[in-house]
Amino acid sequence: MNGFKLGKWTLQRKMTLLLALFIFLPLVLFGYSFNDSSNAFVAKRTDQETSQVLSLVRQNVDQMLQEYETQLKTIYDNEDVITELGRIDVQNGPQDAGDSETINRFLRNFLRGKEDLDSIYLYSTSGTMYFADFKGSNFFLSEFGQHPEWQKTAEAANGRAVWMPTYELPANRYLPQATHYFLIGMQVKNVADEMQTIGTIYMNVKISALDRLIEEVDVSPHGTLLIADGSGHLLWSRNPEAYGVKLENIPFYKDVLGRRETFSKQELNGEMYRIGYVRSAYNEWNYLALIPQSDLTEQSRDLRQFLLVTLIAFGGSFLLLAWLMSRYITRPVRQMALAMKQMHKDNLQLRLPITSADEIGLLQSAYNSMSDRIKDLIQEVRVISAKEKEAEIRALQAQINPHFVYNSLDTINWMAIEREQQDVSSMITALSDIMRYAIRSGEPWVALEEELKWASNYAYLQKMRFEDRFEITFDADPALLGCKVPRLFLQPYLENAILHGMENVEEGGLIAVTISEDEASGGIRVVLADNGSGIPYDELQEILLRRSKGIGIYNLDDRLKLEFGSEYGVSIRSSPEEGTRIVIVLPRVRDAKDPEFGEE
Repeated sequence: MNGFKLGKWTLQRKMTLLLALFIFLPLVLFGYSFNDSSNAFVAKRTDQETSQVLSLVRQNVDQMLQEYETQLKTIYDNEDVITELGRIDVQNGPQDAGDSETINRFLRNFLRGKEDLDSIYLYSTSGTMYFADFKGSNFFLSEFGQHPEWQKTAEAANGRAVWMPTYELPANRYLPQATHYFLIGMQVKNVADEMQTIGTIYMNVKISALDRLIEEVDVSPHGTLLIADGSGHLLWSRNPEAYGVKLENIPFYKDVLGRRETFSKQELNGEMYRIGYVRSAYNEWNYLALIPQSDLTEQSRDLRQFLLVTLIAFGGSFLLLAWLMSRYITRPVRQMALAMKQMHKDNLQLRLPITSADEIGLLQSAYNSMSDRIKDLIQEVRVISAKEKEAEIRALQAQINPHFVYNSLDTINWMAIEREQQDVSSMITALSDIMRYAIRSGEPWVALEEELKWASNYAYLQKMRFEDRFEITFDADPALLGCKVPRLFLQPYLENAILHGMENVEEGGLIAVTISEDEASGGIRVVLADNGSGIPYDELQEILLRRSKGIGIYNLDDRLKLEFGSEYGVSIRSSPEEGTRIVIVLPRVRDAKDPEFGEE
């Protein structure tokens, strides 16, 4: 039994297998992972949606209640009513029927055009009642008598508007079925008489006001939305029979409020629920969403079914695509492989049929072109090879021996000395030293002392060239002269300072090179500062963003950061007409053979 040998498979089978592994297996792994996390995903998504719904409901209800509160406070805008209530309070009763009519007319006008307001009642401090209620006052008075806490709550608020729990008004000759209301109460103060209480006003709001805001809101298919006041009285529910229930007596409600968490899990009547909770800062009403775990499970099941169908569909499609793709690609490749075998046997006459205009067709066409020209190419290679050898010989013959150049410069130097041309002699000597230093073979890192000697020669030649329009000074810590530095690292910065910084300087120019220990990194700090024309802001940005052509400026920075770390490198600061300051931070290296020393 030979076993499983992938190397003997055809290219088509290999490609089909690889495409299946790289496409189908990730889908399976994703499906497996998503199946495990679907419950958490559904819970998180449901929490987000529930939180948004509860917040939106709370905002809308708060806005509606605040509008009713604002409308109730318009009683202070009617000076006649306030005046009459104040007079009644003083005299312990109305003076005549006209006083009552003024207040009743205000109450009737107050209700006009307000569909969700059922009735309004105003009690003076003397106990006189005024009202606007199409049903008459008997039904409300009966409820008012059964709830003495309403008056106590309004009195405790001391002039603030407060909302009372929902109550039920039984069916009567005006309303064929029981109706639910929630009540707002507020003490009326005499703003002209030291804010003395002159009455209490109550307004009945139909529960339909909340129905219109909340009834169409769904938190889940079988979820429930509840609103309770700060004392735990149920204010709104889709189930009218639940009105009057005091939630604070139910354990789950106490637990939710005790946790003060937006979401929690609770068991109600033997079924697990996920409960969302938000609290209104306006009136301390609590908004709760009760979502049965069965709804979350159903959503998870739907997601898993959708994912399974999707994986099967995509998996089948990908497998078919993988087979077709491998077949489409490998058939012409097999033909080309056979043709290449014939070419290996020196059969250059075989041509491939071009079956398409895509990349495969281009390969077939290229093969045919290659087959047609292979003989010519071989001959061209031979000719080119011969010419290259000839060119190498000519280049060697034409190469000038550097010693010839040095000897020639030395001869010119002695001629200048004999003719007492000391400036010429000094320049030739400096140039000769510069050339030896620049083209000598050896380590790319040299002692700082050697680099400064080269820089001094370079500075001397430039000063002579520019007729002493500027000075170049060097100040180096003697303790650092033996340290290794990159050879010619100063050249691009000195050249830029001279050619660009001193371009418009006629006299008094200064380029100062200071070398000291860098305290932050422990390396070598090289500062080149000039008082030249500086770099314009736009050009400086081009340099900092590496869009200019100064490759030498960037190379040193890149090399230092790459080999030794981000604390080393080059920084540039410049101001027009003030000069330029370049800071180079080098590693402190004593020996280029040090194991910590990066290779060039």
